[in-house]
Amino acid sequence: MLRNESDEESEIPMGQAWKWILHIEDEIEIYLIFENLKKKLADNKLTLANLQIDQLCSSDDFLNLACKSYKDPVVYDEFIPVARTISTHVENDSSEFRYVLKRRT
Repeated sequence: MLRNESDEESEIPMGQAWKWILHIEDEIEIYLIFENLKKKLADNKLTLANLQIDQLCSSDDFLNLACKSYKDPVVYDEFIPVARTISTHVENDSSEFRYVLKRRT
């Protein structure tokens, strides 16, 4: 969930929290998602809240990569009201992600 606690308008209106549900097929995609997330948080002065990874469906490699990819603070608060929920299913050619990942490391 991304929350706009700043006094500036952005994609997410001031005072609102939007929840994203991502269905990811490949461990490599998590790296790119977290890189994009870090940029969005910094550019729009947003707060990451209630980050959750479904461990029942995740491999150990996926969870390890997720933990290494995002080490910034996360706010956990079950009382944050969600103004909008967005659900997406990421289906991309993993070879493209491997190429980008190799270029960044």
